[in-house]
Amino acid sequence: MTTEHPSSDPAFLAAYGAVIRQIREEHGLDRKELAEAAGISYSYLSAIESGQKLPSGTVQTVLAEALGTPAADLLARANGELHTESAVHSEYRVPDAYVARADPRPSGFAAARPPDAMWKQPAPTSDADPGVSVSGALAELRALIPSLSPEDAAMVVSMARRLATGSERPRRSSSGRRHQGDSGRRLRTESYLQFWTSYVDTLNHRGLDWAHGRRPEPRSYFTTPSPIRGASLSASFARNRLLRHEMYINRGSRSANLELLRDLEAKRALIEKVYGHGLEFEDPGRERRAVRIAEYREGHISRNDEWGDYVDWFIDRGEAARRAIDAYLAAQ
Repeated sequence: MTTEHPSSDPAFLAAYGAVIRQIREEHGLDRKELAEAAGISYSYLSAIESGQKLPSGTVQTVLAEALGTPAADLLARANGELHTESAVHSEYRVPDAYVARADPRPSGFAAARPPDAMWKQPAPTSDADPGVSVSGALAELRALIPSLSPEDAAMVVSMARRLATGSERPRRSSSGRRHQGDSGRRLRTESYLQFWTSYVDTLNHRGLDWAHGRRPEPRSYFTTPSPIRGASLSASFARNRLLRHEMYINRGSRSANLELLRDLEAKRALIEKVYGHGLEFEDPGRERRAVRIAEYREGHISRNDEWGDYVDWFIDRGEAARRAIDAYLAAQ
């Protein structure tokens, strides 16, 4: 069976280029800075952003690293530009040929950004579908586990063991019944989209223009511009069941990122006083380019009854971060 080469889809190429340009601008980088950070020519990057060329798999990876996001996320976002329906009703359909070109593993500082272990498969109970046999359920489980992260897989196996011994039989929610048979990834995707939709709606209701017209997307973080060039402010669901609000710094080179981080840390007393809470000034080491200043708290996307509290926390920390940045800039 012959598959049409994905580069023949000009709409996808245009969307992919638009995503690269949007993230670059969010980080305060001009085209020359991003080209240098990725090690490609200015003209090549210009052709990518204008939708004339799809970068090779290697270039997709270095561009993603320079932008601090997984290469697979760039493809998913580009596909989202084409499919405007809510991800609750239609999954992303990135062409297989594109996915094969991009390294799905996180790169740069994006290791903390992709979705974490944020889904728990609803446990079957006495009201389970009588048409599903034990062998059928085991077959579904075997098919599901390879698509999960190691943390998710461990969670599912642990639950299966408890059910096997009869030590835990929680009542399955109506939401669990509705999503029975869906993959953990899709459930997380829908939850992220719903959460960030609520977040953006609350921003707009409170008269905060941080989103600048950006629509919510089904991923674990939401990034907004910062007054500091080469830095953005991000709310995210991080690893280890934590929420994180951060200033994410990626000026295109490790030396430039460290220079800004050290200058900010020199004003740490002022920044934390205005911010009102302690902050982590994080340099992940030479293997990563980007750095960040962050605050963490406990939280998990699966706890939808706590989403309102999460939204309030992200907005409170966003307002505090902007006040602290203004104080830092005024002291320069």
